[in-house]
Amino acid sequence: MILRRSALLLALAAIAVVPAISGAAEHFYYLHPSQLDLTVLLPPPPDVASAQARSDEEQVAAAVAGRSRSQLFEAEETSVRTVFFYEPSVGPGFTPEKLPVTAAFFARIGSDVKNLIDDAKGYWGRPRPDGAQKARGSYPSGHAAFAAASAIVLAELLPAKRDAIFTQARTFAENRILLGLHYPSDIASGWTAGTLAAYVMMHDRAFARDYAGAAAELRKAKL
Repeated sequence: MILRRSALLLALAAIAVVPAISGAAEHFYYLHPSQLDLTVLLPPPPDVASAQARSDEEQVAAAVAGRSRSQLFEAEETSVRTVFFYEPSVGPGFTPEKLPVTAAFFARIGSDVKNLIDDAKGYWGRPRPDGAQKARGSYPSGHAAFAAASAIVLAELLPAKRDAIFTQARTFAENRILLGLHYPSDIASGWTAGTLAAYVMMHDRAFARDYAGAAAELRKAKL
């Protein structure tokens, strides 16, 4: 555990010295992919014949076999990658209609995270669990990455609701196992990727500008 934390701190320190480049790539808003090479910062997915891969498969099979209809329905209904899935944690009024500036801000965050994760998925090409009807690779999980990044930023905007936000984010990420769409190791590395992405974005000038706009809107809404 100590070695793992030390490695993460070293990775963050290395990222911190890379200057932010906004707008260098049209489809990225708050980071540039050269700032965050997930193929270097994340471990590779478990080898197919490894004990960890077998454990991944067993955990997915157990989650799918043990889920109830209500759990499946809830996981499916709350699987859209939008910051507004946090409404139960934040409270009534946390909607895109009432908070257009916040909606646009988190849509940009989500877009950056998705693009970053899609590049990593293409590099590793890990197949999805058996039965998953998804074309993109399994590793790392984009939903887990979005959950981590959005929770970090939203909790900074609404610190009084930090615990509830992170609890809901973890459930959102882990539901991908329940749905049979991801392995536990996909979720773990996705969460790490989202954390790293949030760290880089939070040092970008455009991010700071848009963060201030969302903060002002949320204060006005008294959330």
